[in-house]
Amino acid sequence: MKILHETVQTIPHLPFKYYEHDPLTTIDVAPHWHQGIELNYLGGGDTLKFVTDGQTTEFHPGDIWAVNRRVVHSATGPDQAAWIEFGLIIDDDFLQTQLPSSTQWQLTLTSAQAELKNPTAYADIRNHLIAIHDLLAGGATDLARLEILSHFYALIAELGRSFTVPLAANDVNPNQNLTDAVMDYINQAYAEPISGTTLAERFHVSLTTLNQQFNANLQLSVNRYLRQVRLLNARRLLLETDRKIDYIATSCGFTNRKTLNRNFKAWKGLTPTDYRQTFAKYHKIDTSCL
Repeated sequence: MKILHETVQTIPHLPFKYYEHDPLTTIDVAPHWHQGIELNYLGGGDTLKFVTDGQTTEFHPGDIWAVNRRVVHSATGPDQAAWIEFGLIIDDDFLQTQLPSSTQWQLTLTSAQAELKNPTAYADIRNHLIAIHDLLAGGATDLARLEILSHFYALIAELGRSFTVPLAANDVNPNQNLTDAVMDYINQAYAEPISGTTLAERFHVSLTTLNQQFNANLQLSVNRYLRQVRLLNARRLLLETDRKIDYIATSCGFTNRKTLNRNFKAWKGLTPTDYRQTFAKYHKIDTSCL
């Protein structure tokens, strides 16, 4: 299973990409990431489990939430829930050009509890998202685009005022292209015997430089990101297949079952076997990948 960029719809002349979940299908979004900030709205259905950086948050109809840049995330939800869920991925070049200070944004609109911080701003952002959705449903005419942009700009302003904190200061000039290239490679090659050292050699930089760039762009080291990708893939195989733990360990880049057990328990507080027994009942086994 590869971690991919999200597949979404590009709307001409609008500074964001748009997605809307098909209400007749199950929500089962594989781990993926993208450069831009993502905003989501769950309008109906059931409890949605949303995983960011390995941490699971539950969202319920009426909730909105944001995903920070370059954060690996995924989502799952029960079958036959008549989902109403849509969102935007903001064009990062546009945002940084229009609002240079946004390069230092760390979003706090990442859980259902964010509403408690500022319920008025929370409701305003939700209303702007709904308005954008309704206008897009009517067709992106020239006049509709003006209305959509008015809601979009107001949404960004409210997000910046109410739900961001500055990133920790650092003395490194971020090289986002390098970080993105290494992330892409990790997402493709996580099962191979790679490490921070081999990645630094492959991309012709020192390990210190590579870690500085990952910390500047992702707030974690390259080895920690690699471990996270491997664990996310192991979790998915545990829940969606009946493969043996030894197979899952080696196919996700861990040297053996013991190494997977140690890392998985440090992450989830349970061994892979115990985690599968506890949570696999909420997931269908996809026999096509066996």
